Amino acid sequence: MDCICMWLRDIGVIPFGKKFWFKVTACLLALILSACGNRPPTTINLYPDGLVDVAAITQNFDSYLNRTVLVRNDVVKKIGERGLVLDHDRVFSGDDILVVSTVAIPPLFSRDQTPEVVVSGTIERFVLPDLSAKYSLDLDFDLYAKYEGKPVIIAKSLIFSPDPEDLTHSPEMYYGQPLAIKGEIEDIRSYGVFELDEEQVFGGEDLLVLQLPPVIELKEEQMAIVYGKLRPFVVVELTQDYNLNWDLSIQKQIAAEYEQKPVLVTDNIKLLN
Repeated sequence: MDCICMWLRDIGVIPFGKKFWFKVTACLLALILSACGNRPPTTINLYPDGLVDVAAITQNFDSYLNRTVLVRNDVVKKIGERGLVLDHDRVFSGDDILVVSTVAIPPLFSRDQTPEVVVSGTIERFVLPDLSAKYSLDLDFDLYAKYEGKPVIIAKSLIFSPDPEDLTHSPEMYYGQPLAIKGEIEDIRSYGVFELDEEQVFGGEDLLVLQLPPVIELKEEQMAIVYGKLRPFVVVELTQDYNLNWDLSIQKQIAAEYEQKPVLVTDNIKLLN
């Protein structure tokens, strides 16, 4: 350890103490050992923003077995009334993953263009008789036979998660539907309105969000998943439906800026960083 500290001092790095550099060295050794071995990681591989990588689950199944995860991915196909297959989002590694919902899947999933979904659930091994008995599921063996023995997410929550631009471009399709929208928080206003940044580089329009009281403290550029329902922004209706204490000057200001635009009225906000 003294040698490492002396070397760091010689190259211009000022060590913070042996305890600090012991942790740094331990991390470096762990990285070297993991690179030399073929064993899967023993810890959950999370995205920096807290979402689990589907490809990581399928590549390291044993590490995730019986753990609760949160994923957000494109739907590849729908299977029967309770099943979905999610894309793994990697070009050269990982596999798609089966999701079996313990609740009915919303009818919007049958449309031609299915957006991404946010799924919260437990990773299990797909053994149809066991899962059918455990969760009182009536699944057609012929539809699910190819997934026997593979990882499956038993979903406790399964919600549409289109991009903000999808909602601002075609809001009528999503009005009244439970949604979970991922984006970067921007343009926070004191009266509870902010915007979710569209991820697309060109042509995307940010989505308006109304945070109902009691509001939580937010910061610019935080990543979040915002849960709620989409509706037209009509100031009079919003103030009446949600007992908003906006004075007349604020109402006029908001109406001039947002009237009739789609707005996501929040049920919950999950901060990701």
